[in-house]
Amino acid sequence: MDIKDSLIALAVIVVWGVNFYFMKLALHEVSPMVLGMLRFVCVLLPAVLLIRRPPVRWYWLAAYGTTISFGQFGFMFTALSVGMPTGLAALLVQAQVFFTVLIAALLLHEPVKPNHLLAIVIAAAGLLLIGVGQYSGAMPLAGLMLVLCAAFSWALGNIVVKRIGRVNPLSLVVWGNVFTLIPFTLVALWQFGAEGVWQQISHMSWRGWAGVLFLAYVATLVGYVGWGGLLSRHPASKITPLALLVPVIALVVARLLLNEQLNHWHWLGVAVVMAGLAVHVFGARRWRGV
Repeated sequence: MDIKDSLIALAVIVVWGVNFYFMKLALHEVSPMVLGMLRFVCVLLPAVLLIRRPPVRWYWLAAYGTTISFGQFGFMFTALSVGMPTGLAALLVQAQVFFTVLIAALLLHEPVKPNHLLAIVIAAAGLLLIGVGQYSGAMPLAGLMLVLCAAFSWALGNIVVKRIGRVNPLSLVVWGNVFTLIPFTLVALWQFGAEGVWQQISHMSWRGWAGVLFLAYVATLVGYVGWGGLLSRHPASKITPLALLVPVIALVVARLLLNEQLNHWHWLGVAVVMAGLAVHVFGARRWRGV
């Protein structure tokens, strides 16, 4: 990657690491489906009126919105609401890296370079160490399964982005998420009715709205526009492992803002993840021609 794409990748990683804190803020005040509805109302209005629809068939836009947004965040918000710790959720959702590389190799026939494969193995070991440090008491089984479903949905969305190809990433995020707002709204209305949804929204504090606005305008428009652009220009096996830095950022933010403690397992895992990323970024020269 050139310097520009490297800086974009770094910005996306930092934004998504901080993202989990703002999810927690908002979920203290509204339900998962109402949060999803509010997030994507903010994403779409007024952008959908100002940005031209990308030259992509409607079914691909629907596939994008229902996988990378509704599937991923519906499962993730629900996992956090049933008690999944933010640090552990940030860690486990990075299973999307392994899902994406595997699906891309099987369906898109993308080659996996030796240094990328080794980097994934090393980083997976680091994530396991972080998981050992994060684990305390009984892990909520429902939360665990929900986060893994979120990871698989994210991976499917990555493949959809690859299949769509090079389009304006902002227009893809905006128009694809038309198909995110619809299911979030329908499920929220089914769960609570219009009056129940309005009661939740009307009682939100500034902290809840800060969470919604960060999720909409920073995590979605900045994060996914940058991510989609990177995936359209580079192989999935090169880009998706960079997301393994997200739980590192999330753990530090949780320590600073939520007072979650970091122990020696956390720091050892962070070091191993960094080593894996070094192999991923700098190891290509070693295996050139392999």
